[in-house]
Amino acid sequence: MSIPGPGTAISIDTIATEFGGTTPHSISEYYRGGGLVPNTPGNAAIPTSGQIALGDFYGSANRVAYTLTISADTQNYDVYTNRGPSYVAGSSDITVQINPGVTVGSSSVPTYALSVPNSFNPGDTITIVNNGSIRGMGGTGGAGSPGASTTTAPSGSAGGNAVYVNRPTTITNNGTVAGGGGGGGGGGSAGNPIPGGKSSPWYSGGAGGGGGGGAGNNGGSGGNGGADDDNNPTPGGAGSPGSSGTATTGGSGGGAGFSPLPSPPAYAGGPGGTGGGAGSAGSTGTPGNPQGCHFSCATVYSGGPGGAAGNYIVGNSLVTWPATGTRQGGVA
Repeated sequence: MSIPGPGTAISIDTIATEFGGTTPHSISEYYRGGGLVPNTPGNAAIPTSGQIALGDFYGSANRVAYTLTISADTQNYDVYTNRGPSYVAGSSDITVQINPGVTVGSSSVPTYALSVPNSFNPGDTITIVNNGSIRGMGGTGGAGSPGASTTTAPSGSAGGNAVYVNRPTTITNNGTVAGGGGGGGGGGSAGNPIPGGKSSPWYSGGAGGGGGGGAGNNGGSGGNGGADDDNNPTPGGAGSPGSSGTATTGGSGGGAGFSPLPSPPAYAGGPGGTGGGAGSAGSTGTPGNPQGCHFSCATVYSGGPGGAAGNYIVGNSLVTWPATGTRQGGVA
C-alpha cells in the first residue's frame, strides 16, 4: 500500500499508518533512509535531512513492489542474482513472471532451472507466477553392454531438478513445472565362451543397445551402443546408440547387436531402455537373448536400470501454491 498522490488529504497520522513509528509522532522521524522510510526511487521526494513537509510524502510507500519479467527462454535463473536495482533489503515485494510460451530450463543435470536462495532479507516477499514452463535437464542414457561383457549394463542417469527454494515463496503455477526424465538403462549382452583361443576366456557375444536420453529443456543424450566382441575372429555385432530426449518425450533405446557365431543360431544383445518423459524415470534396458548354444550355453547379462526422475521442486515445505497447474516429477 502507498500514500495517495496530490489532491488527497494527508496528515502525520497518514504517514505513521504507512511507515510506523512511536507516538507521539513527529514528521522529523520520517526522513528518507532514516530507519522508518526506505531510501527507494519511489520515495525520492522525501528529503534525507533539513526541511521536510507533509506534501513530500504524496505517493510514497513503505515497501517496494516490482516485477521481474522473463519474456524469452533462459536457463539457470537465480532470482536473487536477478533482483535488480529496485531491490531494498527487507522492504521488497518481488514478483517473477514467466510469460506464456517461455521456458526456463537448465544447462546441466546438477543445476536447477530456477532458484530462490536464502540470500534475501527475511522481510522480503517472493512470488513466482509461471505462465510458461520450468524444466530440469534430462538424464543421460546408459551405454549398452559390450558383446564380451560379463557384467550388468550401465544404468541411465537421473534427471535434473526444476525449482529450488530455500526461503518462504509463493508459486502460482498456471503452466508446467517438471523435473527432467531419467535416462534409459543400457541393454544387456549375451556371450558364450569358446575354448582354444589365444586368449581365455574367448567370447562370442551380442552387444546391448544404448539407453535413450531423458526428457528435459535440454534433453539428455542417448547412451552409446555396446562395442563389438573383438575377442573373436568372427566378431559379434555392436549395439546402436540411444536417441536424445526432447523437452517432453524420452529418447528411444538403441537396437542390439548379435553375434554371427554360430550361425545359426546367434547370440543377441538387448535393446536399450527408453528415456523417461517429463518427470518420469527411464526404463530398464532389456537383457541379452541367448538364441542357442555353441560349445556351452550362452550367459545372459541384465540390462541396466533406468535413471530416476528429477524433482519438480526441492524445498516444497517453504512454498505456498495458490495454483498448482501441471507438476511432473518428484518433490522434496
